[in-house]
Amino acid sequence: MEFISLTDLTPIIPEIIVLLTACTVLLVDLFAAKKNRSLTLAVTTIIGLLLAMYSETQLHGKDITGFYGTVVADDFSILFEFIYMSVAIITVFVSRHYIAENEMNFGEYYVLLLTAVSGMMFMTSGLDLLVIFIGLEIMSISSYILVGMKRKVAMANEAALKYLLLGAFSTGFLLYGISLLYGATGSTLLPTIISEIQQNGSGNPLVIVGMALVVVAMSFKIAIVPFHMWTPDVYTGAPTPVTGFLSGAAKAAGFAVFIRVLMTGIPLEGANWENILWLLAVLTMTVGNVMALRQNEVKRMLAYSSIAHAGYVLVAVVVGSTSAISGVIFYSCAYALMGTGAFGILTIRDAGRIPRTFDDLAGYGKRNPTLALLMSLFVFSLVGLPLTGGFIGKFQIFSAALQEGWIWLTVIAILNSALSVYYYLRVVMFMYMREGALPEGSVVSNNTSGFAMTGLLGTALAVLYLGVFPDRILELASLSILALL
Repeated sequence: MEFISLTDLTPIIPEIIVLLTACTVLLVDLFAAKKNRSLTLAVTTIIGLLLAMYSETQLHGKDITGFYGTVVADDFSILFEFIYMSVAIITVFVSRHYIAENEMNFGEYYVLLLTAVSGMMFMTSGLDLLVIFIGLEIMSISSYILVGMKRKVAMANEAALKYLLLGAFSTGFLLYGISLLYGATGSTLLPTIISEIQQNGSGNPLVIVGMALVVVAMSFKIAIVPFHMWTPDVYTGAPTPVTGFLSGAAKAAGFAVFIRVLMTGIPLEGANWENILWLLAVLTMTVGNVMALRQNEVKRMLAYSSIAHAGYVLVAVVVGSTSAISGVIFYSCAYALMGTGAFGILTIRDAGRIPRTFDDLAGYGKRNPTLALLMSLFVFSLVGLPLTGGFIGKFQIFSAALQEGWIWLTVIAILNSALSVYYYLRVVMFMYMREGALPEGSVVSNNTSGFAMTGLLGTALAVLYLGVFPDRILELASLSILALL
């Protein structure tokens, strides 16, 4: 009897391609000519990710499992993995000039980006809690290093240390929760766990505590209040392209695992669980939006707003219907694009400086009209205005909540969304309605990196596409949910 067959490798072919790309980038970094190294590394990374995305299309609709049912390539995992790789490609486009300016090592940066993506992919395709744990750790360790890559900057070092310590804290919760669930059910496979819970009931104290610890661990990763304290400092201190990557891909990966575990492994049955998640959703939305109102730094404002967006998504998790969860997938896709795009614009120098505060954006519309227009589009999508992906995502979640009778939760979510209008449109107001004084000795320059502009324009078009032609993505999202049931 073979321990592993070639068919076991089929569901993880995209992951293998991403890891082989990381190895290729290491070799290219060693042997490529110094003059063209940065471009070669970026192009190699993008080509590898595109090949992995092509392999995902070949697995679509086949629902293949491997390694004794511990990993799966189903429509759910494929769609989310597309999101991670799309965000990674955008990040590569907006990173090249930034890491050159900040004297960051190109090879290390792209390798860590690829390994983080591979970890997210293993998390999403895992049907075993231990596989999910391994994927999460691959993603987390890579992310810790990415956050601290500006080694000479104290703020980056502080952010990396906080991320590491609180990440380790959440890992402890997850491992303890997995141990208790294994003790209660005799397995770490999600289908087996749900089968045991359905047969013996969910009243076992080991099951209840294990479920709670797993939910807490996942809450750390997606920054749900009160497990959000790391987010503002990490997002502010990390290199800006890394912040965009974390806000888009890492948060989407967290929600993917959250959904898979709750829908296929650990059902949160009973009113008590619903009430707890209801309260967490309200707290997350409200705290995120209220704190965002008080910020003067754009990155920190976007960090708190990402917490609020986690609250909107949690509304759908509370509702738990098929339409609500498909709304989560669509919203994760939309938020990944608009969040990464907004942070991507903050990587580009304006009159010799990186925009940091709202005051730095004053007069931006005159100095960089194209970038200001793109930033406005991403901000409008974050608000949830019509013809943008953000509007369709929020509409799907809120309408699903209303259909299931969650009226008060929907009202609170809409009020929070209205509250966010103030601080998002503040960005637009400063760009177009405030005159900004340039730093002494600086000159207006519109020499935006062509590589970065390509990525930002592509992201903007994707956000508009999701807002104007959402049907195809919504259909794929609905089909992917059926793969979980």
